[in-house]
Amino acid sequence: MKVAANTAGFIADLISERDLTAEFVSLLAAEQNALRDGAVEQLEKLAHNKSGAAQRLSELGERRTGYLVASGFSPDSYGMDSWVKNHPQETGAIAAWHELRRLAVRAREANQTNGALIDLRLRHHQQALAALGNACGATTLYGPQGQTLPLTRARRLSAA
Repeated sequence: MKVAANTAGFIADLISERDLTAEFVSLLAAEQNALRDGAVEQLEKLAHNKSGAAQRLSELGERRTGYLVASGFSPDSYGMDSWVKNHPQETGAIAAWHELRRLAVRAREANQTNGALIDLRLRHHQQALAALGNACGATTLYGPQGQTLPLTRARRLSAA
């Protein structure tokens, strides 16, 4: 982990972290749309982009906490809040920090919504598979590695 060597580098990293978090929130919004539309191909690309952005965010977060510790602050949001109080002249960094916190809340909420959409789609597909299996008398399916999986209990076709 390379720590920002000075305040200017720290501020540049903080602004980069804010901008990348905004990009991450946009990726989550696109993922939400793709989940609603059932756009599987788009989901694969978004997952790759999200993974890369998450990795870069992790690196920037580690650098931020490293700088805070090296500067005598705690490596968390309290430390960052203390840094802000001790550097009131750094208005750009302060604005970036506040925006970063707001974006992090949006990202967490979007991620929870996307998780709920994934769960809903998964349950729907499981119920559809179980209903089809029941209609043709099947009691098991094959998983992605060829293992035998029991069908989940489905509602009657008239109730589905």
